[in-house]
Amino acid sequence: MEENEQNYSYIRKLLTIFLATLKIGFFTFGGGLAMIPMIQNEFADKRRWICEEDISDIIAVAQTLPGMVAVNVSVLAGFRIGGTVAAVVAAFGCILPSFAVLCVIALVYSAFIENQYVRGALRGISGAVIALFVSALVKLFKRNIADVWSIALFIAATAIIIIFPGLNVFFIIIGGGFIGFVLYFLILGRARGIRK
Repeated sequence: MEENEQNYSYIRKLLTIFLATLKIGFFTFGGGLAMIPMIQNEFADKRRWICEEDISDIIAVAQTLPGMVAVNVSVLAGFRIGGTVAAVVAAFGCILPSFAVLCVIALVYSAFIENQYVRGALRGISGAVIALFVSALVKLFKRNIADVWSIALFIAATAIIIIFPGLNVFFIIIGGGFIGFVLYFLILGRARGIRK
């Protein structure tokens, strides 16, 4: 009896993950980074399945993996919440709206792309996506940039991105991780040396 309740609870959780990622996939325009505020809202704020600190880690890892950031974020969030099956369910939920919309657009592409109202709507959506992205960045900044070292790394990474706009995000994340690792052990080593 108790096992049936656990199975039912797990299936309900999977359904909730599917519906949440379906909603995110359907209402997110502008790529994977545009979904950050919705992921925060659905998984961290509403359901408390992931803590807010995990979101920045998931985003960093998702950007280093091959493939679409939106799908990578959904898979990693799903895995963090409920394991492999939840990751597959989250990926399917994220992909399904785009697939359905592309099928419809493929049928009416030429009439759709020439429509001035559609072009205007897409411009408006782009502006709203940028506003959502900036809002998520401010939250992530406040939560993760807490000391002199993280501020210095943030400024250095921003400068590198501006100077080398074509540089793969993977190198920036790996470089930041390596520098953070080295700084952590230098600071930790000094702290241990002082205590001795």
